[in-house]
Amino acid sequence: MKKIFAIICAALAVNMASAQPPMGGHPGMGGGREQGPRKTPVERIAGLVEELKLTPEQAEKFAPVYLAYQGEVRKIRKDLKTLMDSYNGKEIDEKLAFRMVMDQLNADADIIACKKEYMRVFKNHLTPEQMSKIFMVERKAMRPHRPDGGQGRGPRGEGGPRE
Repeated sequence: MKKIFAIICAALAVNMASAQPPMGGHPGMGGGREQGPRKTPVERIAGLVEELKLTPEQAEKFAPVYLAYQGEVRKIRKDLKTLMDSYNGKEIDEKLAFRMVMDQLNADADIIACKKEYMRVFKNHLTPEQMSKIFMVERKAMRPHRPDGGQGRGPRGEGGPRE
């Protein structure tokens, strides 16, 4: 286990240069989540290793790849935030609103493409069962903890659109 932790720390050291800034962003564009203290990448990897029940050998090979994946997703999100910040102070007309939505959709498409690419790599390190769980575990870990157990009232609680 110490070896796994050392490998995760080494991979983390390489990845720290692209640390994700706090979510902010343009009003109405998905910024400013309220949640508890952020977990470090090592804590997130450790949680993922535990949730997926990885063997030490799997964890040793998987952790650096997963950190690289997270770094790419973080860069896409950071670039989108920078782009959205560039719109601050501008009057939002129909053309700008359309461009902002398209920028968000393009970033979403880039994240999906990144996930697809990394799934091809993850399959070399994970069992089919672990592969089927990886993004569900990741999504669950990223959701803010809500006192109502995630069963809020409003559009989602009433069968409205998903997040």
